[in-house]
Amino acid sequence: MSDKPLWRDILPMKRFADRLRREEGLTLIELIAALSLFSLVAGLIYGVMMFGIQSYERVTMENTLRDESDLLMSAIITEIYTFAPTTVYSSTSSNNGVIDTAIFLQRDDGSGGTEKVKIGISGGELLIKDVPAGTLDNAVTPAVGGNDVRTSITSQLASPSAITLQCSANSIEPCESGLININLSLILQRGDDSRRLNLESKFGF
Repeated sequence: MSDKPLWRDILPMKRFADRLRREEGLTLIELIAALSLFSLVAGLIYGVMMFGIQSYERVTMENTLRDESDLLMSAIITEIYTFAPTTVYSSTSSNNGVIDTAIFLQRDDGSGGTEKVKIGISGGELLIKDVPAGTLDNAVTPAVGGNDVRTSITSQLASPSAITLQCSANSIEPCESGLININLSLILQRGDDSRRLNLESKFGF
């Protein structure tokens, strides 16, 4: 038997090669349809990705605000109960048109003198500072750079943040018992996105 290819075997292969040589690609209508479909799918994918990124950023910012509000509130309460003041009085001042509020904790130092701590809101920051003897109340300002780890946060305290004092009935400041009102309004800015969290608490002493 001959090993040479038969014409009946070669002809189908030749017709297949001819069809490949005549391949003209997609028509204009098919190309437009394919591009339209690709654009639609790509747009959907981009939209889903952007929604996911924005949702993640929003949740991250909200968690940061909650954590930082808890940090500030904990710092205030811890300072008050650790210091254990015998009397408390409040102060209000104006700083470039912004009202700063504060309370001052006082107690006897055991040698006839008085120890004092200021807890206030000034310049968008929470301030917790010892007040040296002879220092004016309004002279106590936040540390440069906000390096107090108890109150160092990435957000900023905005209006109507305030710390106010309500003495018990029939008493005036400085009062031995009363109610401390804390209102924190934190704003966190990242790029064009801004988030706010308001937190209010009251407790007695």
